[in-house]
Amino acid sequence: MDKLTERKKRLLEAVVDSYITSAEPISSAAIQQGYMPDVSTATIRSELAGLEEMGYLVKPHVSAGRVPSSKAYRFYVDSLMQNVTPGDVDELESEGRERIEGVESIVKEAVKVVSDITNYTSLMVLEGKDDLIVRQVKLVGLGDKTALVIIITDGGVLRDSVINLPENTQEGYLDAASSLINGSMAGKSIKTITGGEVISNVEEFKALFDQIIAMLRQYVQGGEVYVEGADKIFAYPEYRDVDNVKGFLSVISQKDKLQELTSGDGVEITVKIGAEEGVKNMAVVSARYLVSGRQIGHVGVIGPERMDYKKVIKVLTTIGKMSEEKKED
Repeated sequence: MDKLTERKKRLLEAVVDSYITSAEPISSAAIQQGYMPDVSTATIRSELAGLEEMGYLVKPHVSAGRVPSSKAYRFYVDSLMQNVTPGDVDELESEGRERIEGVESIVKEAVKVVSDITNYTSLMVLEGKDDLIVRQVKLVGLGDKTALVIIITDGGVLRDSVINLPENTQEGYLDAASSLINGSMAGKSIKTITGGEVISNVEEFKALFDQIIAMLRQYVQGGEVYVEGADKIFAYPEYRDVDNVKGFLSVISQKDKLQELTSGDGVEITVKIGAEEGVKNMAVVSARYLVSGRQIGHVGVIGPERMDYKKVIKVLTTIGKMSEEKKED
């Protein structure tokens, strides 16, 4: 690994901070004025050349100035991660908590909160765990012989789906079905329910039971992936490039790819940057999503390599902490 002097570290952080904000190369004079007034411009130019030789800076065009490479962002993030503390997220907690509590921490709304606050594309990858305990199944009639089914577990809201009701449904059907379903499923694990140990002994409700069990089996087999704010990526100048757009759309359309990018093997925050980690000209930052001490998936952000890592990490840390607190209540 290259050994960076303290001055090179300061300089590299200044270049990355500036590029994250402006998406434009920064001059040695601007670095001196804004970040390093104690260092001459000649010395800064020399250090920039050294960082380029080490692979931290690149020139995208012959006449262009230097911009950070994937290696530079990796250094920046690794350095940043050493200094993240709970106090770093307090400034964002008020806005995030208001939104999360207002919708009772439903997973899909949590993804919207992340996207709205960071202004990047956000995602939630839920793991298909069969040891979750079903707490309640809610049935909400929608008319036209359909109903919304909401499955609530000890890991929060598992999923909601619209299902079809039998043609001969009478008034009071959903109330009776809800009572029977919750009496049979509440307090049992998904594994127990999908393993055939829970069945309807009432023919009138068998089709409804089967649809709910199918929902649970589908969850266990592959989990769920939610993406929010996909169009926000186009606000960044990097995505005027057709190849970058194609790469981004390819990543967010692949469920397996998103699961791979957000997996962290128990690490609190995972950061994947650049082509070597499967996201050319992009970065993916994700955090474990815990409920009552149980990991149920990962929440993350995908954006350009020059994303505002400081803000993204703060938001993901805050959202994870608030969802834990809320769902334990």
